[in-house]
Amino acid sequence: MRAAVFHGPHDIRVEDVPEPVIAADEVLVEVTACGFCGSDVEYYTGKSPVGTADGTGPLILGHELAGRIVALGTIAGSSGLREGDRVAVCPIQSCGACDPCRAGRPQACANLAVLGVTTNGGFAQLARTRAAHAYRLPDTLTDEQGAFVEMLAAAVNAVRKAEVRPGDLAVVYGPGPVGLALIQLLRHAGARVAVVGTQGSRLEVARQLGAEVVLEAGEDLVERLRDVTDGRLADRVIVATPSMAANQQALEVSAPGSTIVYMAVTGPDDAVRVPMLASLVQERTIRFSLWYPFQWPRTIELLARGIVDTGPIITHTAPLDGIGAAIDRVVRRHEGVIKTVIRP
Repeated sequence: MRAAVFHGPHDIRVEDVPEPVIAADEVLVEVTACGFCGSDVEYYTGKSPVGTADGTGPLILGHELAGRIVALGTIAGSSGLREGDRVAVCPIQSCGACDPCRAGRPQACANLAVLGVTTNGGFAQLARTRAAHAYRLPDTLTDEQGAFVEMLAAAVNAVRKAEVRPGDLAVVYGPGPVGLALIQLLRHAGARVAVVGTQGSRLEVARQLGAEVVLEAGEDLVERLRDVTDGRLADRVIVATPSMAANQQALEVSAPGSTIVYMAVTGPDDAVRVPMLASLVQERTIRFSLWYPFQWPRTIELLARGIVDTGPIITHTAPLDGIGAAIDRVVRRHEGVIKTVIRP
């Protein structure tokens, strides 16, 4: 089959590779769409180690995949899946048998595999997945929306952890694909939404998707936020950018009794300074949300109901042979590029 194989920083080659061989509990998926994540770009630019400790492959990236089942392992049929089913694939492949899995914490699985990170992923014509991590897609959703499920599930889980109440003022840092999804989810939960970012075109999309307040990042943000909200600070803050300035500022814009959810992957030595006394007196809650245990069925339902509009977010598609140019557009932050989906 054809696949885009990561060999090292700035070295992805589309080449012929052997087709995956599935185990008894796995299914083989013909990949119809696989989205770019910011982490894929970091792997490509050498900012995040993949495959081996020195960040080299060979490895097929891509963890936001959807497709059609073309073969099932000998016991995978007991899952209820059938050949021809359209599915979105959860790349966090927990075993279901270790102590953390049985305790309801699959993200802490002792035998965890992650498609496109620790094992081959979706920038290929075919991919393998455990049947337990393939979720049927309704016919009303496109292949591109199927590839959007992984990213949206992370946003759904972050909003769940924020425990939003109707009337809350929620501040979202980062109007990227995740942030633009967060706006819609927060609005659906009844919150007023303010968005903070640096790219004017994305901030305009944020406004179109329901952000009531749109602010460019800057040192005077706290006062600017107060000016446009009649003196209010945020009841809920979700940080969907690795910018450490944003992660630190989340503490400054949060009101007494607020909840802050950090969800962006940062560097291993990055840290924020938490003002202990102020946070104690104000009884802030700080939470972290990286993955999305048990959120996939609800996420697919939200997409099918039209709660989240992917139209303004999925701005570009490209064939597998065009993956190099697609990555370059993302790396160079071309105007108008928000979310790119590869169609193998």
